[in-house]
Amino acid sequence: MKWEQKIEQLAARAREERPPRVDVTYRVLAILTAGQAQPLTVAERFWMWLAAVSSAVAVPAAVVAFVLYSRSAEPLNEIAEAISWAIQ
Repeated sequence: MKWEQKIEQLAARAREERPPRVDVTYRVLAILTAGQAQPLTVAERFWMWLAAVSSAVAVPAAVVAFVLYSRSAEPLNEIAEAISWAIQ
């Protein structure tokens, strides 16, 4: 019982406390404006070019996939319509 009361008192005191106001915007902005742009490393350049090439290949591949899907889905839709007409 004694421990429970201590924990409850501690919790009540913790609820009354307010966090301190901290404003770090000026320091962060000073760090950001003072810094020079660092050149990319070899690994970063490699990953950047790999991402660019992947994107360049992915867009035409997506277009081709959409066209192929559209062409192959049309006969299936016709079959489904014929079956649904026959069922009705």
